[in-house]
Amino acid sequence: MLVAIALSVAVAPGCSKGPEVTSENIAEQAALIEQHDGGSVVWRVKPDGQVMALLKAPDGKPIEQGVTGTMTVKPKTGDPVTATLVPVEKSGGVLTATLPKLDDELTEVSYTLLAADKPIQGTLHLPKGGTEELFASAKVSAEAKLDDKKGPNGGVLQVVGEDTVEIVANDATGEVRVYLLDDNLQVVKPENRKIKIKLGLSGSGAEVIELSPHTEGLYFEGKLNAQIKPKKMTVVLVDGDVVHTALWGHHPGKVVVIGVGAPVIAIFVNTVVWVAPVVVVKHKHHHHHHHKGKGKGKGKWKVKAKAKGGSIKISF
Repeated sequence: MLVAIALSVAVAPGCSKGPEVTSENIAEQAALIEQHDGGSVVWRVKPDGQVMALLKAPDGKPIEQGVTGTMTVKPKTGDPVTATLVPVEKSGGVLTATLPKLDDELTEVSYTLLAADKPIQGTLHLPKGGTEELFASAKVSAEAKLDDKKGPNGGVLQVVGEDTVEIVANDATGEVRVYLLDDNLQVVKPENRKIKIKLGLSGSGAEVIELSPHTEGLYFEGKLNAQIKPKKMTVVLVDGDVVHTALWGHHPGKVVVIGVGAPVIAIFVNTVVWVAPVVVVKHKHHHHHHHKGKGKGKGKWKVKAKAKGGSIKISF
């Protein structure tokens, strides 16, 4: 059962003031830009569920008329809710809708936009802070400069709050692991920290998975649908009552390419190389300070000595 919400746009009589968000300024408002084969979509979603969107043609020009669309959100409880995107008057093509409040650690929202009967479809994975929170974490990712680096097990890296994580998966089994890394990009145990990790994956399909701690505490593990071949990945790290969320590889102003020709995120490593850091570094007198909305994945782990020895090749 889908609950439909239609939002009408009313203009008060005698009010000539233009809309707050237009096609000219929407991208400046902590927006998320997704590039599809048929064009790009600029998204701004607030924590209260208020949505602003703009569809642009492949040449980058806003499509001002004739765009329709819907968004469907999977809430924590209850039936999915579908909202209709409707045009904002005098905005140059901006659409608006109202979703339920973003009250989950990660809310999955699927969307379909139609222009000249050509659909553009995708999925957003949104934290409680909406696109503004993703924009803030993108600044931290840019400062960390980890884009071209690999983790000790061959996986991709991402700063999430004050932590750096490595993500690796097996495309044959769907097994996925997330490791915590220190400042030297070596594996560390979470020790007494009560950590929970979720991944929101989007490619040929979409899903949200929650990972469980490995019995020996070496990593967090779960299982994904390997057929999705993710082109976009959102990482959630919950540490006690503090939640941090980051969109993998995202920087402020960077367009997230998710079209057919977009590259698959390089998380799939059929044979993982466990280098010496898998003999986990023991940390004494570990102090961890939370700063909500900040952090660079640096300065938490004071480890300078590098492990010696060769590597051991282990299959999943």
